[in-house]
Amino acid sequence: MELRERQKKSIPSRVFFNHFFAITYCISCNDERFKLKKIPFYNKIKIKNPDFNIKEVKKLLWNSWSTEYAYRIGEKIDNSEYYKFSLHWNFPQAYYSAYLSMTAFHETQGIANDQHEKSIKLFGNSVKDKHYPSAISFYSNGLKDEFQYQGLPTFKGFPKDNSSLTKIDCLEDAELQVATFLKTTRRQNANDKRERFKKQNDPRFLNGKKEFRKAFSKKHWDIIYGAIPETSVFNLLYRLRIKANYRDIETFINADIDFKSFHTSLGELIDYLNFVHEAYITKAIGIDKYEKILDGFPSHLNDQTALKRFEIIKKI
Repeated sequence: MELRERQKKSIPSRVFFNHFFAITYCISCNDERFKLKKIPFYNKIKIKNPDFNIKEVKKLLWNSWSTEYAYRIGEKIDNSEYYKFSLHWNFPQAYYSAYLSMTAFHETQGIANDQHEKSIKLFGNSVKDKHYPSAISFYSNGLKDEFQYQGLPTFKGFPKDNSSLTKIDCLEDAELQVATFLKTTRRQNANDKRERFKKQNDPRFLNGKKEFRKAFSKKHWDIIYGAIPETSVFNLLYRLRIKANYRDIETFINADIDFKSFHTSLGELIDYLNFVHEAYITKAIGIDKYEKILDGFPSHLNDQTALKRFEIIKKI
């Protein structure tokens, strides 16, 4: 009975692990993930910020690389217990490394800001507009019970027996898991927004007694979903960052999952997202200026990350 209860408690953690493994599986299956010149947007990238300051880009990139290094320390220690108990800081580290790199690119375009939701919305809009490689150009949008899923070529809908714990053996399995992750995240975003409107006592959701209504019709949900932008990979990462509070992290620590594999999958996703944004920054500011930023950073901290990615960037 105790074993069954423990297994039940570990389900949310196993689901998250499966979802992130699915994302990295999809990326690794994409033969064009490094062929950025096939993206029209990439070929036209240049500095658009009229007040561009390269020092700001340097600061953001160095913060991103420092955070990625901190995330990857576990690989040097290579201890299963360390992987398990470092989760509560690994989750925000993973998110912030990718977020800071994206913000550095936004700085070159004059759209950087310190509001996470706005930055994630900008990313989602760019994905929708085909500004990114197809490997990370999956997203969901739509109103209640009308979600659309884009950028997942093999996904044809959810089977009746769909499970978030299904083993991933092929691309079809992986894309089904990614679609499931998008669906649950979009629903979670809607519930969060509902709670926000409740705190504001938004008049659109009050009943005849001027109280916030307990039951929502599709009409009410559609108001909420209409205000939610595309749900993309950054929403998934942001959701993980929120999981880093003490109560949620306890369910992960007590879960029966391969913590090292979880750490590796998440690290591979950060590596690819950072590669894309670093390549975009290089295209904007020029390879010489980017290399100068790279050379100023302690090489022993990024010889397995940004320096390796730069070797790929130079060949694009």
